[in-house]
Amino acid sequence: MTRFSALIAALLCVAAPAGSLWAQPQPLPPVEISSETPVTAPLVKKPVSIPLEVPADTLKPLLPRVFPRRYLPSTPAPGAIRPLAFDLATDTSFGTNLTASWYPNRAIVPLLKLRAGLEVPATNFALSSLSASLQTNLSRQLSINHLLAWQQSRAGNYSSTLWHYGAGHGLERLDAGNVRLSSLCTQLTLEGLTQNQAGSSSRDTALGLSHSHRLRWDRHELTNRLALQDTAFGLSAQYRLSTPFAFLPQLDLGLMTDFIRVLPALDLHRSFSLAPGRTLEITNRASFGNLSFLHLRDLHPWSELPQAERLAMTPLDFSLRGWQFFGAENSPLLMAGIGQNLRYDCNQPELVVRDASGRTLLRQTDIFAWSLEGELRLLWQGWKISQDLCLGLEYLPRDNWQRRPFAPLLRAGTRAERSFGRLDLTATLEQRYGRRDETGLPLSPLADLSLSLEYPLREDLRLQASLNNLFDTPYQDFGNLPSSGRSFRVRFRYLPLR
Repeated sequence: MTRFSALIAALLCVAAPAGSLWAQPQPLPPVEISSETPVTAPLVKKPVSIPLEVPADTLKPLLPRVFPRRYLPSTPAPGAIRPLAFDLATDTSFGTNLTASWYPNRAIVPLLKLRAGLEVPATNFALSSLSASLQTNLSRQLSINHLLAWQQSRAGNYSSTLWHYGAGHGLERLDAGNVRLSSLCTQLTLEGLTQNQAGSSSRDTALGLSHSHRLRWDRHELTNRLALQDTAFGLSAQYRLSTPFAFLPQLDLGLMTDFIRVLPALDLHRSFSLAPGRTLEITNRASFGNLSFLHLRDLHPWSELPQAERLAMTPLDFSLRGWQFFGAENSPLLMAGIGQNLRYDCNQPELVVRDASGRTLLRQTDIFAWSLEGELRLLWQGWKISQDLCLGLEYLPRDNWQRRPFAPLLRAGTRAERSFGRLDLTATLEQRYGRRDETGLPLSPLADLSLSLEYPLREDLRLQASLNNLFDTPYQDFGNLPSSGRSFRVRFRYLPLR
């Protein structure tokens, strides 16, 4: 150490007091602060604008199957497009159907579908049909669906030939200033029907037109419908009533007429969520439209059609239903529901026996019906079981309120499904009780047990086989119409991937 540094050290030792810690931290005693009132802190609030449209919920709701949610189809993933599809089905009742669909990779013609069928259920009964469907896209807003169909049927000394052409167009939305048209749907049909009964021939050509749209101007909303079928013409108009209370149902009130009768057209719908998994729904849906020859012939291929067409109207279709969904783990009961339906149909197709030989004629009449329905969905040892019950009463007001023939008082349907690897098995049991024939005599109960299976032979080829009416229960029908018995059906579906 040099003399200078030693002198500096001696001066510092003299200046510092004895026992002090030089340049070292000193610990402080703890301090505790208490108060009788809670300590508050200011919170800065920022105003947030709430949009008028409620954002979509990410949770999947449990909606009843009566009103399924509509959604926009997503873009198919690569390898999920099926440019070609074949569907071939045949059964032991001498029935064969072939359907071929082609989805060409062209913007103008995105779909082409062909269908051919032959059905011979009994001696002297035959039905052959051929149809072609085509979709054309003329622009981004204009697409037309075409249908060309031909049918020929024979039942004893009665025969008929039908040709049909239909063109339909739908538009989601069209704006013109502050006026908006939405849900535009237009359908045009041109048909020709020839009927021959024991040498007496008749021909009829009919033009059909139906159009519907929803008109919105400012806060007013109006639904309009127009229908034309040969000489029958009718209109329907409904105005949506706006209510300030959210708990009230959505209500569309109006009138519809075929210029023979004027009937109310009331639509209402309200769904209540009473508890988690519990839903109550009240609805009424009025319907109005024309019935084409092709539609009637598909329902009743071996019956004579009337010469005068009328528009079908339903002013009353009131339903009150409730569902309870059970989400408990390992619970065998998935869902239970109960409901009732009150319905009045005007000018609906109904069969009658024309003469002693059993020849049938199709007429349009009124039908009043009330039903009490119940349903259960169960899960038992891997089987998905569905049980549906319906207690129904159906009457014909124009026939002195006679009970509707062949309408059962009690219907029961049971369906069980289960998968064993790639094999899907299904068993269905349909039961009918309390039926009467066209003369009012009681009919024996029906119990129809059917079994079916589905198995993928390849990734693009599926096999479906079914044994229908295992008990060979005879289905007695109007007049001389054939009844179905036990039958075996095989179906191949070929769906190659692109």
